[in-house]
Amino acid sequence: MHGIKISWNDWKTGFIQAAIPQIPLSILNSVIAVCKLSADLFPEKEASATAVSVSVGVMNFVGCWFGAMPVCHGAGGLAAQYRFGGRSGASVLFLGIGKLVLGLVFGNTFVKVLDEFPIGLLGVLLLYSGIELAMASKDMNSKGESFVMLTCAAVSLTGSSAALGFGCGIVLFLLLKLRELDYSSMIFKFKVSGGY
Repeated sequence: MHGIKISWNDWKTGFIQAAIPQIPLSILNSVIAVCKLSADLFPEKEASATAVSVSVGVMNFVGCWFGAMPVCHGAGGLAAQYRFGGRSGASVLFLGIGKLVLGLVFGNTFVKVLDEFPIGLLGVLLLYSGIELAMASKDMNSKGESFVMLTCAAVSLTGSSAALGFGCGIVLFLLLKLRELDYSSMIFKFKVSGGY
């Protein structure tokens, strides 16, 4: 294994064409969703957004020098591991060791085996992890919160842009909060303070 020489032009291209467009999705899926799902599944072990962000950043910064693909923790992976029995850090450790062994023993020839993996089985696995992710929404406290969540999901899926869904969700949330404000008491306080 050897390091890769990365030129200034490579950094610039990677930052503009890969890093900036990836920021909304990474923040949503790799940080916010992971922390929320982790708190739901393991309330006694709360994940900090700062720790998760730094972890993703360090993995990608170190990995790029060795030609690694960008990686993240991802809420889907956490949901799938939990659904299929992973309840501790040991499950991820064994998964990593298993992948290393397969890579070292089979090398590139393992890609041929993966090409033969039945797509239908993959679909079932993804369905179960999706159900686990959807179950995390059961703690919505109001119809307004559920409406914001469903709107974010619908816009993200139909527009195929998580950033657009996130933006629409924020705007909708703020509009719903504005609607809840008690304007009569605000006007009264304004008048009493000599604003008129």
